Amino acid sequence: AALGVSLTSALLALLAPYAQKRFVDDLLGGHPAARWVWAAFVLTVGAQALSLAALWLATREGLITQKALADRLYARLLEGPGGLVGNRPAGEAVSLFAVDVPGAAALLDQVLVMICSMFFPLLLAPLALQLLGIPWWATLVSILGIGCIHASLSFRQSRFFLRFKELAAERTGRVAEWVQNVRTLRILGWMGYAEDRIFEVRTRETRNRKAMVTNGQVMNTVSTSATYVLNILAVLLLLRLRGDATPSAGELLSLLWILGVYLARPLRQFPWVLVIGMDSLTSIRRLVNALKIPVAQPHVHGPAGGEAPKSERGYALEVRGLRLEVAGRVLLRDVDLCVRPGELVALVGEVGSGKSVLLQSLMGGTGADFARFAVEGKATAGPADPAVRSLMAYVPQEGFTMSATLRENVCFEYLSESGSTVDDRRVLEALRLAQFDPASERVQEGLEAEIGERGVNLSGGQRQRISLARARYAERPIILLDDCLSAVDVDTERHLVDQLIAGAWAGRARVLATHRLSVLPLCDRVLFLEDGAITLQGTYDQLLERSEVFRDFVRREAVRKKEATQPVQEPQLAQATVAASQASGASPAADGEEPI
Repeated sequence: AALGVSLTSALLALLAPYAQKRFVDDLLGGHPAARWVWAAFVLTVGAQALSLAALWLATREGLITQKALADRLYARLLEGPGGLVGNRPAGEAVSLFAVDVPGAAALLDQVLVMICSMFFPLLLAPLALQLLGIPWWATLVSILGIGCIHASLSFRQSRFFLRFKELAAERTGRVAEWVQNVRTLRILGWMGYAEDRIFEVRTRETRNRKAMVTNGQVMNTVSTSATYVLNILAVLLLLRLRGDATPSAGELLSLLWILGVYLARPLRQFPWVLVIGMDSLTSIRRLVNALKIPVAQPHVHGPAGGEAPKSERGYALEVRGLRLEVAGRVLLRDVDLCVRPGELVALVGEVGSGKSVLLQSLMGGTGADFARFAVEGKATAGPADPAVRSLMAYVPQEGFTMSATLRENVCFEYLSESGSTVDDRRVLEALRLAQFDPASERVQEGLEAEIGERGVNLSGGQRQRISLARARYAERPIILLDDCLSAVDVDTERHLVDQLIAGAWAGRARVLATHRLSVLPLCDRVLFLEDGAITLQGTYDQLLERSEVFRDFVRREAVRKKEATQPVQEPQLAQATVAASQASGASPAADGEEPI
């Protein structure tokens, strides 16, 4: 539609100088000329109106395309682990949305508009000048000569544009890295090094921009001068071809109109059409490459829907045959995990045994395969289904916070934008159970306190407790806790377990990955992972009694904890250590040494 409207606009604009020629010739010849004035006016206004209509149509198509590309990229980010987020810096993802999506859509809302207003005039002008006595090939050769100069400069400019986008993405990534780790960098004394990396890429970016602006000015100068050169050449050529026959005033007016007005905008736009077109193609290529990055989708082999067998209907969460393989390495294998409502299940094992990966797989954070994934007795499509994930609350080891108020971090909603309201009593109750008292935590302004990006103003323990409060506020039937007690002290841990994990959540299905031995006696079951597989399960006392492997694990964890907390040893940890030693038949330590 835009091309058709643009062609009609070009034809009307080309008829306008013919009407002007007739007007001047009739006026000088003493004939009535008023009708040709009106004809020229109508043709000129009509051409401009249709040109604006073509611009509107092309811009509309560009906006539609931009939205479609952004939606596709956004959906790709949410499809699963890996992909763009897992394989590229965060700054590159931001650059794709901010630079490449609009850049790709520019092929329609800018290049198409320019082509519509440029291609048809350049195609029709030689034919129109042929009617005035100038050979069509002479006009075409002149246009092609100017076009070759423009093409050379445009190709150079497109390389500057591509480099500009690459450097901008690199700078954005380095700045984001600096902001996210500014406290650590300051403590380690690495601020100068990190800032030098930002300044170095900024210097390269400035040099590239300077060269880009210089080349662009040369392009503008050449394109602006081209119409003057064509005017002079055309008049000289027409006078030479006519010989003694002097062109009429109407012919000269038409000639100058076609060359100086009709072709002025196309010749100015020609180099920028090439630049923006090549730049748009590079954006399209970057988007295609980003969308090609493989994403690992969780997959359930068994059928979804339907009731579970009678013996299995009591499970809040039932997972069978969980397997995860990444780059040829098996991280999880043959994992069966069934948790009943009100049951607290602990996941323990050495570092790297697969505890965190298992919990992330249950939330769809990996591309794990499942033979069966049932929630509340019904087989489902697994964690790839948002409805399934909405039944589970997940608390990561690294507590997540967003740049918002404490209230918004707990209810996980930007209240000022949504216009919704929140029951502050529920928020305060969730914080209380999570052992986060704004007054004692030195968080000023209470629930209105602004939490910096990524919680840079909070300790690790504070971030963990805010994440626990968020999970409590969500009120979901299945709670997944990934070592969420690792950054809190012993007293806080005891209160969290008594009041929240084993208290307020007593009726919910809970899975807790932990290295805290003091929690294990309170768990209904303990699952021991080795190399991505559950090799032992039972109560804490049962495993201590019957498994030498588990007793060795407990001893090692107790030693690590003792070394980390010396000279103070936790009473519960000491009891667990003694129990493990007695169960293994080890003799008491001699010469007054502390038992291990």
